[in-house]
Amino acid sequence: GMDLEFPVRQTDVDRLLHLREIELEREAGDQSYGRKAYMAYVTEGLGNLLEWDEITIFQRKNGSFFNCPSATAATLVNHYDDKALQYLNWLVSKFGSAVPTVYPLNIYCQLSWVDALEKMGISQYFVSEIKSILDTTYVSWIERDEEIMLDI
Repeated sequence: GMDLEFPVRQTDVDRLLHLREIELEREAGDQSYGRKAYMAYVTEGLGNLLEWDEITIFQRKNGSFFNCPSATAATLVNHYDDKALQYLNWLVSKFGSAVPTVYPLNIYCQLSWVDALEKMGISQYFVSEIKSILDTTYVSWIERDEEIMLDI
C-alpha cells in the first residue's frame, strides 16, 4: 500500500506469503495461552489478522510487549497505548534511531553471560560488569520484578 519497491521477484514474495498462510492455518485451531503469546510476539508480521485487544495481557510494566521494540511498535500502530508509546520514546531518547532488538535484556541471558565468563576462566577481567548484573538480578528478585519472576 506504500508503493515501496524491493529488489526481489514476485515469486519470492508469494512464497513467503504462502508460508505465512500455512503457519497461520496451523496455529488457527490452537487457542492456548502459548499460542496467543507467540502471536503477540510476532505482531509486526500480522497486521489486521490479530485481535489487538487480546494481546494487551502480554504488556510488561515498562509498557513494552516482551521487551521487544518491534512488537511494541506494531501493537502501538494497531492498538494505541500510552505506556507503549512512553516505552518507545524512552528507548529512542536512550539509544537514538538504532534501538536494540530487546531491551532491557533478559536476566537469564545476562546470567548466562556471567556463567560463560566463569567457565572460561576470564571472569576476573569483568568484575564490575558481573557485579552490576548480579546486583540488578538481586534487586529484581527482592522486588519480585515481573521479568525475573517470569523466568525463575
